[in-house]
Amino acid sequence: MSAPSARVPQPSRGLIPRDGTPLERRVAIFGVGAFVVGSAVWIGFKGLFIQTDTVVLWVLAGLFALTLTDLRRWGLQLFWDWLPLGALLIFYDQSGQLVKWVHTPLHTALQVHFDEFLFGKPLLTVYLQHLFHQTKAVRWWEFPMWGIYMTHFFMALVVAGLLWRFNYQRFRQFRAPLIVLSTLGFATYVLYPAAPPWYLDQRLHELPMIYRTVFETWSKVGLHTAGSIADGIIEGNSLGNQTAAVPSMHAAISLFVASFFWRGARWWLRVVLVVYVLAMAFMLVYSGEHYFFDVVVGWAYTVIVVSGFALWRRYRPPPSAPATARDGQEPTVGEARVPVAS
Repeated sequence: MSAPSARVPQPSRGLIPRDGTPLERRVAIFGVGAFVVGSAVWIGFKGLFIQTDTVVLWVLAGLFALTLTDLRRWGLQLFWDWLPLGALLIFYDQSGQLVKWVHTPLHTALQVHFDEFLFGKPLLTVYLQHLFHQTKAVRWWEFPMWGIYMTHFFMALVVAGLLWRFNYQRFRQFRAPLIVLSTLGFATYVLYPAAPPWYLDQRLHELPMIYRTVFETWSKVGLHTAGSIADGIIEGNSLGNQTAAVPSMHAAISLFVASFFWRGARWWLRVVLVVYVLAMAFMLVYSGEHYFFDVVVGWAYTVIVVSGFALWRRYRPPPSAPATARDGQEPTVGEARVPVAS
C-alpha cells in the first residue's frame, strides 16, 4: 500500500513566516499563541499530561497550530506521517493488559544477580540511596534529576514533532528506528515482565526499604497528572505498566536521541548529550525505578537498532526511482525515498 500523493512538507521558514502576507503572519501568531495559552490552561486545570495518547494529541495540536498558514501540509499528510508512530506508542502503553491476558510470569532474579555480580551487595539502588542519605525529604538536586527523568514522557514525540515541522527528511530518519525500538521494548515487556527495585520492596518485601524518589519529588513539585483517554485518571503510583522494567526505555530513548543528533553536533552539544544519557541512567537506578541491568539492556537495544539501520542503508540496493526533484517540483510522499537513521 503506497502513501497518498501529498506534497512533502518542506523545511520551515520559522514560526512566523517573515516573507508571508500580513494575514499569514497574523494567522501564524494566532496559532502559536493559542497553542501556548491552551497548553498552559490545560495544565493549570487538568494537570501535567504524561500518558502517551495525551502527549500525541498535544504534539499534533502543536503541529496544526504551526501549519495554519499552509493547511495543504495538514490533514491527510500529517495523519499518514503520524499514524504508525502514534498508534504504536498508544498501544505500547497497554502492555500491562497483555501481560495479564497471556499470564506471563513475573521475573525478578536475573536483574538482581546481574547487579550483585557487578556491584556486590547491597544492591546498587540501596547503596546509592544510603550513600546520599535518601529519605522522604527531597533535596534541591533531586528536582533537576526528577526533571531529567520526566523528559522521557515527552522527548521522543516532541523531537519528532519539531523535525516534522522544520526538517521533514530528518523526521523520516527519526521515525523508523523509533518505531522499531519501541516495538522491541513492547514485545519484551509482554514476554518478560520484570519487577523494578521498588516493586520488590513495596509489593514483595524482598529488599530493604527503597524510596521511590520520583513520586516523593513529584509531591513536592505540586503538579498533578492529567487523565489519559485510554486509561483514565492516573491513581496513586500507577504510571502505566508497573512491570515494564526490562528494557529501560528511559535509557533506550535517551541514548537514541543522543546518537541521532551526535553526528555533526558541536563539542558542547555532545557534552550535553553524554551528560543527559548518564544522568538519566543514574536517576533510573537511584530512584528505584530500574536496576542497572535494565539500563544496559535498553542501551543494547538502541545500539542494535541504530546499527541495524545504518547497515541497511549502507548495503541496501539503490532505489529504482531516486527521490529527486523533477522540473523544479518536489517529490510526493509516494515518490519520496525513505531515509534511515544516521
